[in-house]
Amino acid sequence: MKDFRYALRMLAANPGFTVVAVLALALGIGANTAIFSVIDAVLLRPLPYPNPEQLVWIGNHYSEGALSFTAPLSAVEVIEFRDRQEVFRQVSVIRHANFNLSSESDAERLQGVYVSAPYFDMLGVTPMLGRGFRQEEDRPGANSVVVLNHSLWKRRFGSDRQIVGRGIILDGQSYEVIGVTPEWFGMADTAE
Repeated sequence: MKDFRYALRMLAANPGFTVVAVLALALGIGANTAIFSVIDAVLLRPLPYPNPEQLVWIGNHYSEGALSFTAPLSAVEVIEFRDRQEVFRQVSVIRHANFNLSSESDAERLQGVYVSAPYFDMLGVTPMLGRGFRQEEDRPGANSVVVLNHSLWKRRFGSDRQIVGRGIILDGQSYEVIGVTPEWFGMADTAE
């Protein structure tokens, strides 16, 4: 107890040192907490899907001199890979994109992904409303369909349970809403 009182007296006698010490501790604790939160979310906590250890992301790795990066496979490479491989049960294309959602009153910029048909089946996710994508919807000329993210459905469409079957405009093109993801599903809005 004597040591504790002595330390408090010394800190009170040197306010500049005290401020620096408290700021250094606060920054150190804050930085460690932030880093652990990211590591926990990315590395330690499993993905919220059935059998997350079976999910694999496949891409091309390019390296030339000091430049090194990984890029997603092209559509042609995915089709070739899907048709020739014998290791994976399902292969799905996932390509991040931005969309403009238009309505009569306003427009909104959205982040989303284009995916191919087995996407929801591959993840073991059943849409909360409607259905996921079908194989025939992957073909050129097929109707454009979209599965809405739960938060977008709630915020923009007022949790309208009759949204399935209605049309929306994304980037000037008409899409039929075929489903809404579960609330816990964190992926962006998906279109095909």
